[in-house]
Amino acid sequence: MNWRQFIQVMKIDERAARAKYQSAAKAAKSPAIKEIFDKLAYEEEVHIGVLEKFEKDLKALLADEKKRL
Repeated sequence: MNWRQFIQVMKIDERAARAKYQSAAKAAKSPAIKEIFDKLAYEEEVHIGVLEKFEKDLKALLADEKKRL
């Protein structure tokens, strides 16, 4: 597995976690518990954004390295 594939897998994992937290928030009867799961889902969204930034940076880095070779 290369780094791009690794990041893709991690994004899939983050999206799956986000979906689980969203489902839990939707099912929660308590507003306090719903809020907790909503916050966790948001954190997964942040992680996805970080991974997408890393993916973009990695793509540029690999392109630069390829030019040097």
